[in-house]
Amino acid sequence: MEGDRISARQLYGMLFTGLLTPAVRALPVLTAAVADKSAWLTGLLAFPPLLGAGWAVYTLSRGQGGLSGGFRRAFGTAAGKAVTIIYMLWAIFLLCLEGRLYAGRMVTAGYRGASPAVFLLVLLAVVVWMARRKLSAFARAAEICFLVLALILALVVGFSLLDARPRRVLPVWTQDLPAAAAATLVPVGVLSGGVLGGFLAGQVDPREGDARRGRRWLLGTCIAITLLQLGAVAQLGAQLCARVEVPFFEMARGVGMDGAFQRVESVVMAFWILSDFVWMGTLLFAIKAMASVLVGPKWVKRIPVLAALLAFLGALFLFPDDFAARDLDVWLVPAGQLVLAFVLPFTALLCGYIREKKQGRAPPSA
Repeated sequence: MEGDRISARQLYGMLFTGLLTPAVRALPVLTAAVADKSAWLTGLLAFPPLLGAGWAVYTLSRGQGGLSGGFRRAFGTAAGKAVTIIYMLWAIFLLCLEGRLYAGRMVTAGYRGASPAVFLLVLLAVVVWMARRKLSAFARAAEICFLVLALILALVVGFSLLDARPRRVLPVWTQDLPAAAAATLVPVGVLSGGVLGGFLAGQVDPREGDARRGRRWLLGTCIAITLLQLGAVAQLGAQLCARVEVPFFEMARGVGMDGAFQRVESVVMAFWILSDFVWMGTLLFAIKAMASVLVGPKWVKRIPVLAALLAFLGALFLFPDDFAARDLDVWLVPAGQLVLAFVLPFTALLCGYIREKKQGRAPPSA
């Protein structure tokens, strides 16, 4: 993968665009069920812990090999590769789950007589076609997807805020904060999926200000999900948000202007495929980067095809219906990503610090 380089800004944009799909799916359904009208605060409360996880991943990812190299330096070669395998298996599991949820959404969106396998096969074919080529080309495609989805997100959230009822989100009293803090585990767990982007850090051209740029992207992401939840709860109410499958698409039903444009939810759902494409592509490229460390460059081009095949079979046979996939998406994905984004990276930093101290050298500054 020599010569196939991207910028940190492109990597951050890929993660933001890809994580929109799991974010709008989980938020504010799960946060409203716990925090009621204070659910919108969870986006802002998620910033400090996510900033800590981002610092740990960024620190480990600096140097050759990205996050895989960081784990090898911290744990040793054998243990570092074993940890990388854990992340690789998780990324393949996410491919299966995201693929099944995407296919189910397309069927319920208006193709009730169609087979989910058809939709999944088409998307995976496009993603594999991109993953067998250069990461830089995929990153440029993701930039276009980001612009389109950012415009759609701003449009839907903007119209929802115009139709908002402030009494549904305000006032927030002191006694509401413990519930909001507990519900913050949801956005932290969902957005922690960005840890997989650390395995692509080895293909990022380092530039001055990358860390500061990452903090800005993270802050912008937290503000975006705050506004998303604020618009949903203020427009639909917390109780309805907790029962609706995807409140964001319900919000899109209210987008329109008499005599100009109306009923754009089908357009929003159609364009939202771009987020699925970017997220599944990012997962495949992360798997490809991990495989280059584990099995060498000889097999790298075959890895996307094998991973996509596993994802296709897993999506169809592990999750026979949407309900099984949604159940795991509700609790297993956030819980697993909390471990992968916090427990293992901070353990690696501690081990690296101890290793450096034993060798009589000062640890690298963050």
